[in-house]
Amino acid sequence: MDNLIKIQKFSKNFRLLISILIVAIPLYYIVYWSCINQLPARLISVNTQPTSLAPHNLPIKLQVIGFIASLFPLSALIYGLVNIRKLFSYYREGVIFSFELVTIFKNTAKALVLWVALSMIYESIKTVLFTLGNPPGSRVIDIEFGSAEITPLLVGCIVFVIARVMDEGRILFEENKLTV
Repeated sequence: MDNLIKIQKFSKNFRLLISILIVAIPLYYIVYWSCINQLPARLISVNTQPTSLAPHNLPIKLQVIGFIASLFPLSALIYGLVNIRKLFSYYREGVIFSFELVTIFKNTAKALVLWVALSMIYESIKTVLFTLGNPPGSRVIDIEFGSAEITPLLVGCIVFVIARVMDEGRILFEENKLTV
C-alpha cells in the first residue's frame, strides 16, 4: 500500500511538470519565431546546419511560415505530452492496470513516431527559410535522419512494447480479480 501512495504522490508532481511543459513549449516556439531576427546566430542554427552566406533578417512572411511549419511537430509533441499527463492522472488516482492506460501508451508511442516524421519536415523547411536569402545556387534544403531521430523512434517502439505488456498485465489483473 505504501508503494501505491508513493506512486500517487510522484504522479501528482509529474503531472504538474507535464502541464507546465504543455504551456511552456508552445510559448517557446512563439518567442523563437517572433524574435528570430534578434537571436544570436548560434541559437538559431542549433539543429540546422545550413546558414546564410550573408547574415540577413527573415521577413515577417518567412517568420510566419516558419512558425506555421513548427506547429505540425509541436502538435504531435503536445499530443504526446497530453497523453502522458493523462497517464499520470490515472496513476494519481491509483489506477495501474486498465484498458485506458494501454490506449494511452499506444497513443504516446504513435505521437513519438509522428513527432519524428514531422520534425524532419520542419527542420527541412527551416533550412530552406534560413538560406532563402542566399544567392541562387547556394540555397539549401537539408533532409536529415540521424541519432536525434532514431532515439525518439526507439523510445516510441519501446513504449509500444510496454503497451502490449501492460495489456497482458491488465488481462491477468482482471482475471485475478474475478478469481474467488
